[in-house]
Amino acid sequence: MGGPTNYGMSLQRYNAGDVDGVMELMDPNAQYHDMIYLEPFKGAKEVRRYFDKVTSIVPGDLKFCVEDITDGDPRKVGVKWHVELNGYEFPFSRGASFYEVTEQGQILYGRDLVEPAVKPGSSALLALKLLTPLIRKLGPNANPGKLKELPVKGGLMWAFFAGYMGFVFFSTVLPGPAIWQTPPEVFKEVFYESVDWLARADFFYINNGLTALGISPIPSTTVHPVSLGIFNFVNAWSMMFWPVMLADKKGQAVKQRFPLWFGTQFLTNVFFIPYMAVRQFESKTKPNLAAPGCDPKRLPPYASVLAVVGVIVGVATFFWMPLAHPEYGSIADRWDFFLEACTLNRAFFAFVLDMVLYSVFQSVLLANAPPAYRYTPFFGLAAWLIAPSEVELED
Repeated sequence: MGGPTNYGMSLQRYNAGDVDGVMELMDPNAQYHDMIYLEPFKGAKEVRRYFDKVTSIVPGDLKFCVEDITDGDPRKVGVKWHVELNGYEFPFSRGASFYEVTEQGQILYGRDLVEPAVKPGSSALLALKLLTPLIRKLGPNANPGKLKELPVKGGLMWAFFAGYMGFVFFSTVLPGPAIWQTPPEVFKEVFYESVDWLARADFFYINNGLTALGISPIPSTTVHPVSLGIFNFVNAWSMMFWPVMLADKKGQAVKQRFPLWFGTQFLTNVFFIPYMAVRQFESKTKPNLAAPGCDPKRLPPYASVLAVVGVIVGVATFFWMPLAHPEYGSIADRWDFFLEACTLNRAFFAFVLDMVLYSVFQSVLLANAPPAYRYTPFFGLAAWLIAPSEVELED
């Protein structure tokens, strides 16, 4: 009768708030699973910590009352119970338990199943029917205990990508028309800004620089300096992400990094967010367990060159936007243009949003770099690429 007897003794001590007495009946390797938690508590320390937490929160006048208990096995016991408050049954407090004891009479395993407060009724059977094909396909991975082994971060990033695409391209909340309502002149502007040297060689201000020197191999089509500045700044940032992708420890799981990076030069986060999602996956069903951050030893030898180009474009942008093409007015006029473009031009707003997201992604990719590199947008990344040997990696 070890099982029923020890369960009864532990229940009496538990109702009395005697956690020390309860633990005397527990095996050092005991496991206790309260089914409102995903995982069981393993070992005396975890079980003790759980009971201490319960007794510190649950009022002392709530008592567990046994309705029925099995007695056919000396080492195993099933129990039907409910909770009472001042002699009255507490709502939604019924439950059932299973306990197992060792040969020495100590509790080795316990599982408590509590009555749910929400009663789904027949809808639970419908949910079971609908979920069965998915569970059948997932197989062992459908076990909730394996959720922490699945690439949840990658799934969340794909969900974010879907939200980004819907928000930027199809939402009616953003300034300007949705993609299917975009007038031809907007596409023309994006074309002029994206097809860089093939259209007007104004990528990184190349054609404007040549024109200033009296060389005009390709006719220049003037774009507002604020608009062109934002475009070139974002593209310089995109360019500097390439060596980072090569040094990214998790990025080794992404087999097609170059096409994704190349796409960022034209459509930024339409391609970079998928990279941030795919890098979380080691395979189709397993998460990428590589350490976070970038390894400076994996940087290509030309990383510093790209960084220097990026810095030149970045610094040039800060002068270009307020000073280039005086016909576009004063600094105040250009600031007004920036604010107006953010509220009326969807493509312009998307580039500004991309800069915000790039700041976040930079901090993620440089996870093991000092804060000055991680959290200084654009220029922190450039500094890290120029002098990676100065970075002290964290363990």
